[in-house]
Amino acid sequence: MSTISPHKPEDWPRQFVEHFNAGDLDAAMSLYEPEARFVTPSGQTLVGRDAIRKVLGALIEAKTQFQSRVVRTAIVGDIAQLYTDFKGTRVDDTGKTVPVRNNAIEVLRRQTDGSWKLIMGDPNGRE
Repeated sequence: MSTISPHKPEDWPRQFVEHFNAGDLDAAMSLYEPEARFVTPSGQTLVGRDAIRKVLGALIEAKTQFQSRVVRTAIVGDIAQLYTDFKGTRVDDTGKTVPVRNNAIEVLRRQTDGSWKLIMGDPNGRE
């Protein structure tokens, strides 16, 4: 699996989903800046890759699988805001497969090598 970072903001969700669905947490985390922010469903803001890794790791353990579709992209200089729809499934505590749907807002920053990394993600920002 390639860990090349996306060179267009619109490629970020697709690459994230590829790594995530493959269970490659390290590759998925490589798409985040070290001090990235992540808003949980309760509204808490997690800071940094280590905190975000725990949430994503739990989702991978729940056999979550996603598809993504970028609805809109807005770019200003080295900052991009994506509106991305994620849908898929996960396995709940009873072993039942249940649907998952997120209407996310993601903010990315262009890196010095031209790639884009997430600096702020709110999976439920458009609920």
